[in-house]
Amino acid sequence: MISCQDPKRESDTQVNNLTDTPQQGGLSLKNYTPIFQSILKNEDGMARGVTIGDKFDAIQETTLPSETQPDNGRSYTEYFDNTDLNFADILYTKDGDNKVSEISIDVYIEKQVTVDSLISEFKSYFEKKYGKGVEQEKATTWDLSEGKNTLILQNVSTQKDPGFKIVFSIKPERNPQ
Repeated sequence: MISCQDPKRESDTQVNNLTDTPQQGGLSLKNYTPIFQSILKNEDGMARGVTIGDKFDAIQETTLPSETQPDNGRSYTEYFDNTDLNFADILYTKDGDNKVSEISIDVYIEKQVTVDSLISEFKSYFEKKYGKGVEQEKATTWDLSEGKNTLILQNVSTQKDPGFKIVFSIKPERNPQ
């Protein structure tokens, strides 16, 4: 009985109650759900204050590194609650010049309805920030930085593992034919 009367702590993220639409507004993360905020961290850069082309050593991540690290980058895991079911894996990849060449965020949430709500929220945010994306099956893409970079928001849900992926990367150059 006592725990029911405890006030909710601000740090408790409601992972499964994200179907309520947040206030519509600008790009301020305050206008979005707590889990959205914990994925992007801030409005600066492309994601989490980082942009393609930034110095790799300048990345200042606030969450702990993942257990396994890639050879050409750094990986972090952001947990949204006390389970291992709701989390984001953040991967920063570097190029030969020690600059960020890709930012990949894999988000897994135990309920599909929450994943669908977050995908809608990210799509709305990215459209406000980058303009209308190109719709594809289970994905939306944007051209960024005068066509030099690309953003992909993709639903990667399976029946067992609902989730989505956000990838900022350097757009591959097309070979003239």
